[in-house]
Amino acid sequence: MFFDWIYRLINWLRQRPLVFFVIAHAILFLAVFANLDYLVGGNSFERSFAIKILDGMVPYSDFSSEYPPLALLTFLVPALLTTTQPLYDILFAVEIYLLDLIVLLILTKLTSRFNFKIWPVLGMYTLCLIAVGPIVTGRFDLLPATLVIIALYAFVSGRNKTAWCFLALGATAKLYPLIIAPLFFLYLVRQRYYRRLVQGIAVFACVVIVLNLPWIIINWDGYCNLNNDTSFLGYHVARGLHSESIYGSIILIGQLMGLTQVDAGMQYGSWDITSPIADSIANYSFYITVALLSLLYFMYMRMLLRRPRKTYEKWFFDTELVQLILRYSILAILIMLLTSKVFSPQFLIWLCPLIPLVRTRWSYIPLFLFLIAGAITQYIYPHNYIEFELFTPYLVLLHAVRNWLLVIMALMYILPLSGTPVEMEKDTE
Repeated sequence: MFFDWIYRLINWLRQRPLVFFVIAHAILFLAVFANLDYLVGGNSFERSFAIKILDGMVPYSDFSSEYPPLALLTFLVPALLTTTQPLYDILFAVEIYLLDLIVLLILTKLTSRFNFKIWPVLGMYTLCLIAVGPIVTGRFDLLPATLVIIALYAFVSGRNKTAWCFLALGATAKLYPLIIAPLFFLYLVRQRYYRRLVQGIAVFACVVIVLNLPWIIINWDGYCNLNNDTSFLGYHVARGLHSESIYGSIILIGQLMGLTQVDAGMQYGSWDITSPIADSIANYSFYITVALLSLLYFMYMRMLLRRPRKTYEKWFFDTELVQLILRYSILAILIMLLTSKVFSPQFLIWLCPLIPLVRTRWSYIPLFLFLIAGAITQYIYPHNYIEFELFTPYLVLLHAVRNWLLVIMALMYILPLSGTPVEMEKDTE
C-alpha cells in the first residue's frame, strides 16, 4: 500500500515538474543552504544595515553603504519581523527562496512559450545553484538575477515597457543589469520601433530617477560623489584589484614564478592585491570592460542586420531571435565578470538563470564548465580562503583554472550555434 502511494506520487510529480522543483528547492534553500550560511558569514552584514535603518539612521547620509537602494530594501524586509539571529538568517533565506520561485516560474513560462524542454531547463538551473553553494542564500545576488530574467522574458514576450521597468529595478539592486539595456536598444533600433524605444527608455529613466533621486537630494556627497570613497559610487571607483579577478590570477601566478611581487590586504570588503602593475590594471579595467562590451554590442548588431527585418502587427520573436538575445545577455555578463577588477564568488549567481536557456554547438559542455568553476569557487571560498589569502600555490593555480574555465565558456557562446543543450524544437512560421 505504501509503495503504491509512493509510485502514484512519483508519477504525479513527473507530470508536474514545476511542483517537483518548487519542493526540491524548498529543501535546497531552507534545509541545506540556510543551515550552511554560517560558512559564508551568515547574514550578519545585511542584518547590521537593516538595524541601522530601523534605528532611524538614513542610508548614504548617517552611514555609508556600497549597496544600491533596492539591495538595502532586501536587507530590511526580514528585519521588519525580527532582528534576532538566527531568525533573521532564516527569514532572509525564505526571502531568497521566494525570488527563486519567481525564477522557476519564468523559466517554466519560457519553456512553454518557446518549446524548450522543461525538465532539462529546471534541472540545469538547480545544478547551477548547487554548484554556487550556500552563498546563494548568504547574499542577495539572486535579486538582480531574478529581475534580469523577468526583464528578458518580458522583452521577448512583447511587454516592452515592463521589460525596461524590471531592467531598471535590477540596476537599482546591482549595477550589472545596465549592460543588458543596449541589447534592448539595438534590437528596437534595428526593427525601427522608435516609439517603443522612446517609451522603454522613458520608463527606465523614470524608475531609476524615482529610486535614486531622493538619496541624491538627501546627501549627494554620500551617494554619488566619485571623489568620496565612502559614497555609494565612490566606494566602487576607489576599489583596488581583487585577488579573485582574472587579472589577479595572472599577477599571482607571475608572483609564484618570481616575475613580480605584490602585497595584499582586506580593503573595501575584499582581499585585494597591490603593486604598481595591479594598481594600473585596477585603474584601466573599467575601460577594458567598456571596450569589450562595445565590441560585443557591435557583433550583436551585425547579427541583427543579417536577419531580414520583418514587420508584424504584433510583437514577434521566433526561437532563433530569442536565442540571440539570451546568448548575448549571458556573454555580456561573462565579459563583465571576467574583465572587472572585482569578481566575488556570489557573482556566479547572475549566470544561473541564463545557462539552462542558451544553446551552443557543444551540447552540455558550458554547463559542465560552470559546475566545475562553481565547485572550485566553493572549495576556495569559504573552505580554504585563508590559505588562498596567503597565496598557497595550488589554490592560486586552482583559482586561475576557475577563471579560464569561464573564459572557455564565454568563447563557446561566441562561436556560431550548432546543436542544443536544451533540446529545443524549431519554431515553424
